[in-house]
Amino acid sequence: MTADGSIMSIPHLRFCALLLVCGCLVACGGGSAPPAEEAPKVPQPTPETAEAPPASDPYRVDIVLDESLDAGEASLVRNFYFIFDGSGSMARKPGYACRGDQRFQNRLEGAQWAVREFLTKVPDDVNLGLYLFDTRGEREVVPLGNGNRAQFLAAVDGIWAGGGTPLADGIRYGTDRLVEQYKRQLGYGEYRLVVVTDGQADEIPIAAQYASRYGVPIYAIGLCIEEDHPLRRHAVSYRAADSFSDLARGLEETLAELPSFDATEFEAE
Repeated sequence: MTADGSIMSIPHLRFCALLLVCGCLVACGGGSAPPAEEAPKVPQPTPETAEAPPASDPYRVDIVLDESLDAGEASLVRNFYFIFDGSGSMARKPGYACRGDQRFQNRLEGAQWAVREFLTKVPDDVNLGLYLFDTRGEREVVPLGNGNRAQFLAAVDGIWAGGGTPLADGIRYGTDRLVEQYKRQLGYGEYRLVVVTDGQADEIPIAAQYASRYGVPIYAIGLCIEEDHPLRRHAVSYRAADSFSDLARGLEETLAELPSFDATEFEAE
């Protein structure tokens, strides 16, 4: 109805309805939505800023820590694990099949003397371990550790020559002990397997490869052994000790090759 009381015509009604609908659309936010904001762009690394992947290290030993072991801490302590041959051939006279010092009754006695001389030159902070085989079988007699020098010497002096030459077993066992210590020291320090022997043995190449797989170097001291002994080829350092004086000298040279570590270099990092 109009202001004067008359009724609107149909066209007028349609026009008013259209205006009403448009007003509602505007008031209620109808119509096309505003364009969404663009997500911020994340800067991509360029060849100049990208971090290069770490170079592979053929000497790196990647080992998962065994939860059964002590957590340990970073340490620069050096570790010598000895494999001492006390087999039956060590009971032979010094001059048998090679020259030797006649002041000793047999090869074992001379080797015991040489190891004692060697230990007088080893610093007190070096960890020592000893695995041996003799007439009583093969076994670890001194676990790798510090403050065990008297125990080490007593074990060496107590060897009774006899039996076979299970060098491969000793190398694998010593490698495992050094790897455990490597974990405890969080990869720091020095690790060496020192083999003192006068005899031939089976499976040396396989055992040497096992040690190499974990980055454990073998330092072999051969007393009156054959020219084709596998330790000559597979040890990172081999010294022929055809006399007990040479044996003592070879052990000393093994120690002399150890680098001197400066802890302050690591503290500064």
